[in-house]
Amino acid sequence: MCRYCVEYGGGTKWYLNPENYRDELYTSGIHEPTTRMLGGVLKNTFEVGAMSNVDFMAPDLYYSDSLSMALEQVTAHGGQIVPLEDALKIIDLCHGPFLLAHCACRRYFGRKDVIRCLYFWPTVETALKERPWETDSRVISKEEAKEFERECDKQGFLHSIWHAGVDSDGIPPIVICHCTATDCIPTRFRLSYGVMNAQRKGEYVSVVDPVKCREGCKDYPVCMQRCQFGAMRYSPADHVVYIDPQACFGCGLCRAACNYGAIRLVDRLSFPSLVDTW
Repeated sequence: MCRYCVEYGGGTKWYLNPENYRDELYTSGIHEPTTRMLGGVLKNTFEVGAMSNVDFMAPDLYYSDSLSMALEQVTAHGGQIVPLEDALKIIDLCHGPFLLAHCACRRYFGRKDVIRCLYFWPTVETALKERPWETDSRVISKEEAKEFERECDKQGFLHSIWHAGVDSDGIPPIVICHCTATDCIPTRFRLSYGVMNAQRKGEYVSVVDPVKCREGCKDYPVCMQRCQFGAMRYSPADHVVYIDPQACFGCGLCRAACNYGAIRLVDRLSFPSLVDTW
């Protein structure tokens, strides 16, 4: 685990620690402004403004170590990739209901507008009251939220968990976003410019059973089309897919595309070389 899980995980991952879902946590300290903003009228202004600022600064990251370091400090612990099973556990830890809303990143890039952000209480009530113009946002139950997670996984959308600030009292999770590496600004920021905290790798890595892979998949592997991080390679000589653990983010989308049970997720810490790679 990274130091955030050690400090705020209570013996588990930070996003699976029930203490981080306490109602009072969302309305205290530095968490309250973020929670209020995400549910209130300033949400669109904040998101688009933050994205345009990042977009403006990003090219300079190739040349300025000081800027890169400054952005690391500003983002602190950003979002983190989670696989489907952890996304479902997160849903169980929230008391609901949930709010499905638009993806600001896709809107910023002018992509097809999709409703892929799943917000937790207490942003739900605030959003319904303060953003009545978002008529296509909708409130869903816990079971509907779980089905939404399963459907996103099936379609190939990443699951990433985001919080309402890191402070000494905890890290309250606030939203699960479902996007792609081509359209998610934090993920692009990480992949293109190396800002580690913009989007952290998951707690797992994918591994391939070469026997099942070779015997099961006779054609070009579908699983490679699901990898958004360039972690998969195919050997036409061996008819086997290989996964680079250093490049893998542990999303599990490749696993969902394999019909032969050849791919599974293992704890990232089972690879000694990945202990400090997040």
